[in-house]
Amino acid sequence: MRGIASRLGVSATALYQHFESKASILREIRVYGIDLLYDALSPALQQELDPIETMRQIARRYIDFARDNKWLYSVLMEHDQLEWTELAPEEISRGLRPLHAVRQAMAQGKEAGAWRDDINIELAAFQLWASVHGLCSLLNNGRFNEQHPAFPVPDEKSLIDVFVDGCVRAFLE
Repeated sequence: MRGIASRLGVSATALYQHFESKASILREIRVYGIDLLYDALSPALQQELDPIETMRQIARRYIDFARDNKWLYSVLMEHDQLEWTELAPEEISRGLRPLHAVRQAMAQGKEAGAWRDDINIELAAFQLWASVHGLCSLLNNGRFNEQHPAFPVPDEKSLIDVFVDGCVRAFLE
């Protein structure tokens, strides 16, 4: 909590004057972070792109968000989960907006005939999220670099492009 307070420019004591617990502080940060993530994904959803390019843009924007907001991303995706049972229905809906947006884009792609006929929209959305999240975690934690003995990565952008393309190709006819 001291780290969070420091980032906000207040003392940990002052932070607890506004929140009842560590869990409530983290919950508020996560809700805010999910809103930012959704805002980062939104342009890909609002453009008139073909479904394949929409999915590529969603994946790239997710990765950019994770890379540009490493600390927030770690709070969102790598710390304790939200206590979903303690959230109001509006908070749950708000928290799931990024995933619902991906599902909607997947469904639109299926309707347009871009994906395999046998694709399960729910599983495909989860597959994309899990894959992209894995790459983000590896990149943010420094697991890929030029000196890595098995996977030297001299060009992060090329790695991301190849990875995203492979993820999206998994859904194609």
